[in-house]
Amino acid sequence: MTKINYLFVSDFDKTLSLDDSGYLLAEKLGISAKEFEAKIDKVREKNIVQLGGELAYLITEDKDFCGRVSRKLLNEVGRETKLKKNVSKLISLLNSGIDNYRFFSYVTSAVPWDVIVEALAGIIPPDNIYATTFIYDDNNIVREVERTGAGDAKVASLDALKIHNKIPRSQIIYVGDGTSDVHVMLHVRAYNGYPIAVSSSPYMGHIAKRTVISDNAMAVLIPILEELGGYN
Repeated sequence: MTKINYLFVSDFDKTLSLDDSGYLLAEKLGISAKEFEAKIDKVREKNIVQLGGELAYLITEDKDFCGRVSRKLLNEVGRETKLKKNVSKLISLLNSGIDNYRFFSYVTSAVPWDVIVEALAGIIPPDNIYATTFIYDDNNIVREVERTGAGDAKVASLDALKIHNKIPRSQIIYVGDGTSDVHVMLHVRAYNGYPIAVSSSPYMGHIAKRTVISDNAMAVLIPILEELGGYN
């Protein structure tokens, strides 16, 4: 029997993880959560970066971040990031396939690539992670942004994965939690794909076909099995 292929693409922060990597990084630099939130709000007010790209901007431009963020520090943040329950089990099950359905699993996020690679070590290979990357100096300190994974960049990554895996747009599942996912979820929905929200953030419920709020990553299988697989 011919397998039916699906592209399963997920955001990272608050989607596969319980923690927000920006807060963890700020804490390591001695920046309080209140101060960090104020910095994020200020960047958003200026509309100088795409939604989700605020952290990358702060790392390269803000006086409290600039010159202080190393590859080692980002790796530490990744190792200390708490994942939702059963993330490994979810990805393993999807990669193994369910009945006649086969899934190709990827992550696309505005979070620094080094953070995600470390957090998902042994779960998702680095080549399947599309996120914000930096250019480092000789001391492995962040010098500038190489590529951001925010906003329209997620759409571009999704289109590239669709072509690479030869999967129709209608067979794309995207899981996200917040404003940085709005563009890509609208894109997926416009082509009859299947966007799933894992938070009650504004607008997400109107864009997503289903909303699943849980600290267990396996919960996203419910709409997948019910509506795509026809299970009761």
